[in-house]
Amino acid sequence: MAFKNKIKRHFITGLVAILPIGLTAGIIWFLIQKIGGFFGKYFTEISMFSNISKPLSSLLGFIAVIIGIYIIGFLTSSFTGRWFINTLDKIMTKLPFVKGLYNAIRQLVNAIMIDHSAFSKVVLIKYPWKNTYTLAFLTSEDKWKIGGKEYFNVFLPTSPNPTSGYYLIYPASEVIETKISIQDGFKIITSGGVILPKTRKY
Repeated sequence: MAFKNKIKRHFITGLVAILPIGLTAGIIWFLIQKIGGFFGKYFTEISMFSNISKPLSSLLGFIAVIIGIYIIGFLTSSFTGRWFINTLDKIMTKLPFVKGLYNAIRQLVNAIMIDHSAFSKVVLIKYPWKNTYTLAFLTSEDKWKIGGKEYFNVFLPTSPNPTSGYYLIYPASEVIETKISIQDGFKIITSGGVILPKTRKY
């Protein structure tokens, strides 16, 4: 029985070790094959690339998509680009049958792609009432000193979309630090409290 458990444990350990690598490689290969393959066929219509193999054309297509996304990001960083994206966003959120799906996808992408490194800790603060607590993020360890008291820089995200919220200069004495990771903090907020941490005593 002990030998059987040992084999089982080693098998599970190996599976845990190789699955992330295998899945990551598989997803990247899938993206190159599907997305790169779709755009790569246009490279073969160019005379200098007409004789390249299909895998190479798929790779070139995938690289072209990456460069295209970067260029779009660069252009949308300008005032005109932001105005265009904001206008398109408003249109999408008002379209019947589309707005529900669009809002769900936007919230998911925002939650995944937001720069979590901008926050240092997940904290609990009293908001919006005296005896009510909510999760917030400490944005800086540097404190304000107002009227002889110290205050923290706190970002209070909205749920289920944590990319919007309020910046608060909150009394340091009333900020409760947690052991919740930034990633788990986002999961709690985006799920509206459906996903909860194991430890909930502070």
